[in-house]
Amino acid sequence: MSSNILFTSNERGKAIFLSERDLLIKSYCSLSKTCSRREACHCDFTEAAKNYAISNGSSSAGSVIIALKGELAAGIGEYKIGKNQLLKAMGLGSCVGVILFDHSTGICGIAHVLLPGISAKGETKYAETAIEKMYEAMLKQGARKRKISAKFAGGAQVFKHMNLDILKIGDRNAASVEETLTKWKIPILAKDVGGDSGRNVIFNPVDGSMIVKYTKGETLWL
Repeated sequence: MSSNILFTSNERGKAIFLSERDLLIKSYCSLSKTCSRREACHCDFTEAAKNYAISNGSSSAGSVIIALKGELAAGIGEYKIGKNQLLKAMGLGSCVGVILFDHSTGICGIAHVLLPGISAKGETKYAETAIEKMYEAMLKQGARKRKISAKFAGGAQVFKHMNLDILKIGDRNAASVEETLTKWKIPILAKDVGGDSGRNVIFNPVDGSMIVKYTKGETLWL
């Protein structure tokens, strides 16, 4: 098949499959809170994805299947911009994964924010700097200002037994992200912040879903 990432949906839900050659090795399913490795799964999503791979691009009856053009992962302090690509910010503790997307053009971006506030040196590990630079870069690539929306997740309290404000970096990161998005008048469609668990954040550009995978196993589609 032409892509190693497949998005499939039907009236029951939706799922994303990552594959190697024709072997489905991992999935994120909206019907399950714990679905992360489903080699033995025989649900209709899995069967539809397998049939798509075997038939070299023919969708199964009752299911919509779209092949993405790969994936981009933003490391700590980075942002990535893509089109028709899965976007990822992995290993978020107190960090926040910020997604900006324009459905009208398909241009989207993800930032892995480490610290709150703005950087005088233009460092994108800071929330305000990262969002502003990613936003401007998306506009230069053709995104439409009035069509851009946002989703974000992360900001866990890693040191949950510590009450010092200086250690509540997760809360401060989440607040800084929200303040910056509000400042730039970017609508916030979904967020999942706080708690004491780490997260992986994945964005599906096909339907605008933000998939939040907790280190404890639960998966949310927002």
